[in-house]
Amino acid sequence: MVEFSECSSLSLNYDATGKVTASLGVLRDDSGEIDYDNYTDPRWGGEDFDLIIMAASQRPIIGGTWHEWSLSMEGVTT
Repeated sequence: MVEFSECSSLSLNYDATGKVTASLGVLRDDSGEIDYDNYTDPRWGGEDFDLIIMAASQRPIIGGTWHEWSLSMEGVTT
């Protein structure tokens, strides 16, 4: 199993209270579940985040065994 973040899909938005809304694409070489724990406590751009996954969806990439996951998360920087 190979799984990796699609870095160009990373989007981070902050509101006035400091809440972070993040979205990210993850590619995996089979249809199994991704390891959600890899994405709830990441370090991006020199910042540590504490995130909760609010939504996750999977879709196959046509012509192969790869699948793309879309994650929507909310949380704070720590």
